[in-house]
Amino acid sequence: MSKQGIVSIEEFAGRSFDFVIIGGGTAGLALANRLSENTDITVAVLEAGKAHLNDSSIAKPDGWTQQFMRPEYDWRFSTVPQAHANDGTYMWNRGKGLGGTSAINFLLWNRPQREDIDAFERLGNPGWNYNQFANVAERTERFVPPMEEAPNELKALYNTSSLGLDGAIPISFSSTGSGAEVAFQKTLEKQGIRIIQDSMRGETVGTWKSISSIDAYNGTRSSSLTAYLMPIIDRPNLRVLTEAYVTKILSSIADGLVVATGVEFEYGGVVYQVNATKEVILSAGTIKSPQILELSGIGDRRILEPLGIPVQRHLPAVGTNVQDHICQPRLTFEIRENLGVISSNMLRNPDVQASWAKAYQDINGTPSLVVTSLTFLPFETVSDNAASLIEKQAERIAQNVTKYPPGLKEQYEIQLELLRNSKVPDVEIIVWPFSFSPNAKDKPYIALSASISHPFSRGTIHITSRDPKVSPAIDPHYLEEPIDLEILVEAVKFSRRIAKLEPFRDLIVKEDIPGESVITDEQLISHVRGNLSSTWHASSSLSMLPEDKGGVVDPTLKVYGTKNIRVADLSVVPLLVAAHTQAIVYEIAERAAETIKAEHGL
Repeated sequence: MSKQGIVSIEEFAGRSFDFVIIGGGTAGLALANRLSENTDITVAVLEAGKAHLNDSSIAKPDGWTQQFMRPEYDWRFSTVPQAHANDGTYMWNRGKGLGGTSAINFLLWNRPQREDIDAFERLGNPGWNYNQFANVAERTERFVPPMEEAPNELKALYNTSSLGLDGAIPISFSSTGSGAEVAFQKTLEKQGIRIIQDSMRGETVGTWKSISSIDAYNGTRSSSLTAYLMPIIDRPNLRVLTEAYVTKILSSIADGLVVATGVEFEYGGVVYQVNATKEVILSAGTIKSPQILELSGIGDRRILEPLGIPVQRHLPAVGTNVQDHICQPRLTFEIRENLGVISSNMLRNPDVQASWAKAYQDINGTPSLVVTSLTFLPFETVSDNAASLIEKQAERIAQNVTKYPPGLKEQYEIQLELLRNSKVPDVEIIVWPFSFSPNAKDKPYIALSASISHPFSRGTIHITSRDPKVSPAIDPHYLEEPIDLEILVEAVKFSRRIAKLEPFRDLIVKEDIPGESVITDEQLISHVRGNLSSTWHASSSLSMLPEDKGGVVDPTLKVYGTKNIRVADLSVVPLLVAAHTQAIVYEIAERAAETIKAEHGL
């Protein structure tokens, strides 16, 4: 075996393995770890990106600032022009290399609201409920308590009964922040919004400090690479090949089912194959997993046949039902100096960085700014117009119900129920210690970013070429459903109102973006349409639903019409949750491993 367990092409190509996993990202490496625990089976992982084993930027909590938009680390996907958002195109940044997006994300570690996970079961997936999620999450999490030197307020933010203590992923509270987070939370508290001390028990309405995927003892990022692969990389029954670009799943037909026999991939400009004797598992993510299925002849024949791809299984829901958290990221404020507030632009000054590092004696290594302040609110808290806007959406759904694809009506009914529930969040507001101002110098700037938790708009991801190197057409249909724009605009208005109240108001010099000249509803709507962003949580392109309700995988995550092709990544989520999605991806991988072991008697 090659150095540190990453094999050469000679040790991989043409060989047979029990399980072949496509994608060495967040879910893929977790799954590889759990399956290879059984020494009687063999596991292979194909990853298109590089290994990044000794890359310092992977370990740094703010390493993403060096990785975004760099092709070595980031797939740099882009949407097609969005008709309802000023024809803009939007970046969908995704991690490339071992660890996938867990190696370049913003580190936020949330468990979703209880009702969000229970909705999976209500949509036809027995056993996919919050109680089961929490049980599996405990196997994923290894909470690292604050060190003795950490600020006292961190030591009252958790309850060990709500957390996993012995799992694979080290998670902890970051003591670094901008210095503006507490003032924002206290301002919300004055408006009757509770500050949550324990955000990990399925009740997330309120404002709170998020746990991060950081190991507090060494100050490094936790990812599937560091937590799931590196500790077991020398297992003799595990093989990992990097820089291997999968082109399709190889299969045959037996008894009316598609039977995966292996995977075709390109390495160094040459096409190779690897054989699978038990299963092929797709863990390539919301974008690449449907692309690979379609290239393999599994999908809507109306997409495949014009491209000359032989149809192995007509499965029209592949690449549909796509949902994404969209946000308005540019509500930016110039903050008064000499109040101890710091933002990313200031850290370019060596003197500021040295002073800041001295202030955080509990941090091993150089401190990194980390996003930690999250607020999740029901729509009725955000807007006095919530009830009327919800009823307008209910009327739209009733009028258009005959036009919906199978299963969408049931999803919308649950979404309306969640919107009307005052105990369920619909809007998220993040305090960003990263400056979005083009004029930022050494002054502190803080941004408030509002996003939609349960978007009604549904998009698609489909191939446009049989060439696997051509990215699929990503069309999230942003703001196609008017309620999404209405909620987002109301959330921005709410954030502006909070910024004018004490004590947060006392930090602010002025609103820098969009600025005081943006006053009317029309101006604000125009600003929101022209300044959207993805929060990189796109899901559901291979939804876990009954096949006649728009499903691609069943509750065991097996692709309909196949004997041995499974999917384990965020693409299987049938309804997007009000949370950052890192934790749920690991939970899906753990559930997949549990299911596979039981099915094969491992």
